Amino acid sequence: MDHDRLADKDLLVVSHGYKHFVKSQVDVLAEYFDSVTVCVRYNWFADVASRLPVSGGEGFGKDAKIATTNVPDNVHVIETPLLYLPVDAQREHLLGQQHARKVRKKLADHPVSFDLIHCHMTWTSGYVGARLKEEFGIPYVLTVHANRDWFETQLTSDNARLKRAWTDADRLVRVNRRDRSKLDAYNDDVVHIPNGYDTDAFERVSAAAARERLGVDDDTPVVFALGTLKPRKGFQHLMRAMTRVHASEPEARLVIGGQGGMRDELESLAGELGIDDRTDLLGYVDSETLNDWMNAADVFVLPSYSESFGVVQLEAMACGTPVVATKNGGSEEVVTSDDYGTLVEGPESHDELADAVVDALRGPWDADAIQAYANECTWENVCEDIADLYVEVLDENETQTVAAAR
Repeated sequence: MDHDRLADKDLLVVSHGYKHFVKSQVDVLAEYFDSVTVCVRYNWFADVASRLPVSGGEGFGKDAKIATTNVPDNVHVIETPLLYLPVDAQREHLLGQQHARKVRKKLADHPVSFDLIHCHMTWTSGYVGARLKEEFGIPYVLTVHANRDWFETQLTSDNARLKRAWTDADRLVRVNRRDRSKLDAYNDDVVHIPNGYDTDAFERVSAAAARERLGVDDDTPVVFALGTLKPRKGFQHLMRAMTRVHASEPEARLVIGGQGGMRDELESLAGELGIDDRTDLLGYVDSETLNDWMNAADVFVLPSYSESFGVVQLEAMACGTPVVATKNGGSEEVVTSDDYGTLVEGPESHDELADAVVDALRGPWDADAIQAYANECTWENVCEDIADLYVEVLDENETQTVAAAR
């Protein structure tokens, strides 16, 4: 498809963050456009709460949502502060209106006239996109990123504004295939485009060199996991499974990267299970160190209850590392072959999870084949499909505009 069609166009992105997967996607897509403007929602209460003896706002403040380095020259980030409490009931129905007002106010003095809107997350960014489409008269694309449980909750929601985000989109993008048909009732143009991984952040390096930098012995079996420390991610069950792993692999070390409210609970659990001497909770891990852990690990484990896709698995595979994951709605579309890893029934299946980890530790694995599979899902490749979709939407919009003028 002729991507030059986008070269003189200006893209507006409305999202809940400009970090991680959204930033990685936006920065690649910026190469196709004249300019990209990103309106990023964050909760300014979370910034205040971080300086007070209260909890609940972690991960929702400006620093957690917005990257300020390595931003392409033609990407302009507009901070969009909202105010809501972590357990505020207004989030379900009223937050979308607040978000729409704030974005419109921010854009009022913006010197760019946009050609296309792409929103990430249905509520509230998708609702904002639907409002802006109506006001600006330009097409709007929505990517639905919600994990399986969150997505099912949205399907049964009585929030008409949320459903409007789906019905008004010129294209609905779901990051996994299994849920695409569930959106057909709301929109005739639902497509599947998966997430990708950032090739600048994850690359295969020598496992021995990575272990040397990390201070890990060459003969220590390493089980690595990564994610926000919250119940949905299932790390508490991985710890319980590790007690069974140690029966076969007594020196195996569990390393978990990530921040979150469960840290104290997980530390206590490791002590109760008697595995605290073979368990490390790293907290936040910078990108260079994370790449080393992905390469140093013998197996990467994603023991979660619910995922939309689970790009972290691709990041591990890009380093040639096999994956053990639960059937959580997203991992089934990433771990598609026994050549790349193993799927287990669920996080509470401790014996099955332990057996899969032991088998993965003992191998053998073809790291080249694992890496090659992951390389099919780089953001560069995924964004070619997104750019194709943009061209289709713009062509359709122009055809409709010409027809309406006759």
